[in-house]
Amino acid sequence: MISIENAKGTVRFSFKDSIKTLEASKKQKSLIFMFFSFGGERLKYSTGYKSCYENWDFQKQRIKENKSGILNSREVNEYLSKLEVNIKKEFSRLMSEGVSINKSELKTFLDKYHNKRVVAEKKVVKSFFDYADDFISERNASVITIRSYKQTILKLKDYEKVYGEKLDFDSIDKSFYLRFNQYMNDKGYSLNTTAKHIKNLKVFLNNCLYEGYSTNTKFKSKDFKAKTEITTAIYLNESEIEIMHNLDLSSNKNRELARDIFLLGCYTGQRVSDYNGLKYDSIVEINGTQYFKIKQKKTKAVVHCPITKEIREIMDRNGGLPPKKMNEQYINKFIKEVGLQMKLKDKISCVSTVGGKEIIELIPRYKLLHTHSARRSFCSNMYKRGMPVIDIRLFSGHKSERELYKYIRIENEERASHVVNQGFFNI
Repeated sequence: MISIENAKGTVRFSFKDSIKTLEASKKQKSLIFMFFSFGGERLKYSTGYKSCYENWDFQKQRIKENKSGILNSREVNEYLSKLEVNIKKEFSRLMSEGVSINKSELKTFLDKYHNKRVVAEKKVVKSFFDYADDFISERNASVITIRSYKQTILKLKDYEKVYGEKLDFDSIDKSFYLRFNQYMNDKGYSLNTTAKHIKNLKVFLNNCLYEGYSTNTKFKSKDFKAKTEITTAIYLNESEIEIMHNLDLSSNKNRELARDIFLLGCYTGQRVSDYNGLKYDSIVEINGTQYFKIKQKKTKAVVHCPITKEIREIMDRNGGLPPKKMNEQYINKFIKEVGLQMKLKDKISCVSTVGGKEIIELIPRYKLLHTHSARRSFCSNMYKRGMPVIDIRLFSGHKSERELYKYIRIENEERASHVVNQGFFNI
């Protein structure tokens, strides 16, 4: 069965002892644990209550009510339900604030919920940057995310030098926000790059607030916002993907390898960190069909991507294996060369905000090809085929429809035609 973990996390209650052991002795009491699963991780937490096999409703994961001999079943079940609601509520709060979540933080929350005495080693934080360094070193995040956090810290330190001011927890307010945006504009950065660093800064500040290092909430103002814009991005339609697939590139091994890796992204809908370097031993069989079982590096979600005939052809020309890994920088270089070979020279009007000014450029389409174009191609083509959005997400691993729609890059005319073809109009 293929599944993507709920973005809200999942709760399960079960016993400390194995079901097999308890089934053999149905009156033997065992401690009830709550298991909270999120992003490929699982928190195990004792509820402090015990029950036995014969008194436990395994389907409802609660103690059987209205059974003689159990005096407090309703009380225990109410506690379990409240525990489930509160852990999900806290997880949703952290998700909405962009906080990097780990088991330790959730356990601390549950300990406070139960009024347990939380004993922790007190950190000596000398400055905002000391805290930020600790934050980064302790995060259980992807390499890409950690690199992004470090880039933000470098920008903030340079901002200090340029403006001659000392950043601390309380100085980060609306005035700082305006000056930092001006600093980024003066340096010639794009609107989306500035937004990325504002977002990362708010992650730091949310954690500072949550952990009690700061009481500053000025960054939560609606004016302290990471403003973004949708950049021009292309996708390859199915005919273009077929042309690329059948292109004879045997005379240029670098282009051939880059093409084969890129096509895996077009056929699976994964991020380059997941489709570049797929292994043969990640293949699993479900009901007679083979899939790549992929644990996404960014979200930790597990997805199953069917191995299509096209993917088999790619593997056949790579000795029966997925194409070997290539540095992403080189994939981007060689896939543009492949695009030029395909004569994707039509010019695209690209509008972006750089240094606070709107820039309009006409760029040949092949120059806009890069590793993420593959993921956009999968999402856009599956949408045009009529695949329901919820099913596209099943394979792409997007946590929300909102995020997915950023990848469906089709013109309004195509989208209108797509909707009409679904039979909503009497034509």
